[in-house]
Amino acid sequence: MPDSVAAKSFFGQGGDIKLEANTEFRFPIVSIVKGALFVDAGNIWLLQEDPDRPGSKFSGKTFLDEIAVGTGVGLRFDLSFFILRLDLAFPLRVPYLPQGERWVTNKIDFGNSSWLKNNLLLNVAIGYPY
Repeated sequence: MPDSVAAKSFFGQGGDIKLEANTEFRFPIVSIVKGALFVDAGNIWLLQEDPDRPGSKFSGKTFLDEIAVGTGVGLRFDLSFFILRLDLAFPLRVPYLPQGERWVTNKIDFGNSSWLKNNLLLNVAIGYPY
């Protein structure tokens, strides 16, 4: 894959600095199934400017304004030898939007198929996130 394509793909979005915060409330549903409500926040930055990713360089003056926030619900299948997680998540704050438009809570619309397609994300994972 050419470098320019890799830099624009999800998997090519690594960075030198990562800030991450998570909180999760877990509750029993039945037998091996537990539910979860969660909120995640964070972002990644580079130490040096990259012309293919404008705005990705870390700045101690602006990094707090560049934090993304998401939330969601999940199921935890506790199979004793490992945990299978299914999470549905959506954004609350999108840091690449213009100032004043980054909090998107007023745009949440579960009844709109276009909003669901563009914002709802299914994550499948093994083990707890932390």
